[in-house]
Amino acid sequence: MFYAFTSMAQNLILNGSFEINNMTQCYEDLHSWTSSPFNNYDSIIPYSSSYGAAIVIMKGSCERCNPPTFWGGGTQEGVWMAGLASKPFTSPLGNGWNQSKFSFELDHPLSTGKNYKLTFYIKEPPDIPLNSTGCLESPSNYVNIGISNTDTAFGTHIYTSPLGDTIWKQYSIVFNTQNAEKHITVTAGVDTNYYGVFVDNLVLVETEEPLTTGVNELNGNNRKLLKIVDILGKESESKKGLLFYVYSDGTVEKKLIIE
Repeated sequence: MFYAFTSMAQNLILNGSFEINNMTQCYEDLHSWTSSPFNNYDSIIPYSSSYGAAIVIMKGSCERCNPPTFWGGGTQEGVWMAGLASKPFTSPLGNGWNQSKFSFELDHPLSTGKNYKLTFYIKEPPDIPLNSTGCLESPSNYVNIGISNTDTAFGTHIYTSPLGDTIWKQYSIVFNTQNAEKHITVTAGVDTNYYGVFVDNLVLVETEEPLTTGVNELNGNNRKLLKIVDILGKESESKKGLLFYVYSDGTVEKKLIIE
């Protein structure tokens, strides 16, 4: 008699599809603080933490926006997904970016010298009716992926995705570690306008596949300059004045250049 056994590699991300949650309605605007109108992310989404601007956790499609609109377009897997956003802001202390930022707790720390493969899906939010507001009214966006030893810091940048498409698309990165990181981190990308992206089904497994070439940025020195914008958020070709350098890892450097 012959028996065949198959096994699947364990997903080290404990809640990579947001299915473990304490949601009380079709969607929630979740933040790292508890003040109205946001609810606290950490208390509603176990094994995950928020440390940036608000994140929308929602069913594949439900009523939201203003006036209420049946919107979303469906998850990649399961019932729930996340919506991330980034937008510029101006304050008396200077300009900057509001970015959705969150981390996933891992089943155990990454092991030194082993290769790991992370796969995830992103999608551009669907268009909404012209008379409706309050959704992720924006072109598609990208995400940055990191590995970290804390749940409130991005850590080491390992991947920047392409822009989201109108359908769910999967992206992956094979990397290794030297610092026994305990969290996968995700941030929305930054650009000159308000941008949004849906994220779902993050899976991290051990692998014997070779390291991904050309995008692995574990040494922290491979980030790319995306654009230079002025104080009004417009792309600038000038090399003088107060300028903001926007990089592929989600960081923004403010430089005052005087000649």
